[in-house]
Amino acid sequence: MSRPFRRKVLYIPGFDPVPPRRYRELFRKESAAQAAISGYGIEIVPQSQKTGFGWQSRGSFPEGPAETRFEVLVWADLVQDSMRRGIIGTYGQLFTTAWAYIGTGALFRLMRLRRGPVLAALYPIVVLLLQALLAILIGVLAGWLVSHLLGWWGGLPLALAVIWGVLLGFRRLDNRLFAYYLMHDYAFTAQHHGAYPAELETRLAEFGDRLAAA
Repeated sequence: MSRPFRRKVLYIPGFDPVPPRRYRELFRKESAAQAAISGYGIEIVPQSQKTGFGWQSRGSFPEGPAETRFEVLVWADLVQDSMRRGIIGTYGQLFTTAWAYIGTGALFRLMRLRRGPVLAALYPIVVLLLQALLAILIGVLAGWLVSHLLGWWGGLPLALAVIWGVLLGFRRLDNRLFAYYLMHDYAFTAQHHGAYPAELETRLAEFGDRLAAA
């Protein structure tokens, strides 16, 4: 049997709050599906070397066997910290991020790009503003109806409660809409006008050391 081809993969996730074990499970599932389509064999095997978080795979290809050691360079904890904002905090991020783009002129340069990047950049802002507008409209309507029965002081608390309830409902739907997620992503990038935060700089230096060691 020929000596297997070996490689080391250092994977840096994007702006993603999910724990690194999620990537291993995605690899386990999707690699098996791809192997079935393409007609080769692949499996996750015990690691011969344990460094950081990762896994090892072994494949049987027409060209010969192959072994790969994967290591995830983790910064999901920094992403999670940056996303720990409630509804009000996220809307605060919306306005500060919009101001960063407008104040630096980046928004006007962005508008000269193709339609795809422009729509992607504006999507979380537009969706969050529409959610707020819809919540206010529903809340005001509910308060107006109740005020005719109990007076304005009875309708105002209900209006505020309905507005907050609608916003909470939209927040719970964000695993499908991704407006909050994208807003946190853009705010993380814009908070220092594109420069890396100090904690991310430290983590990147550690990643550089891991790359040099590998």
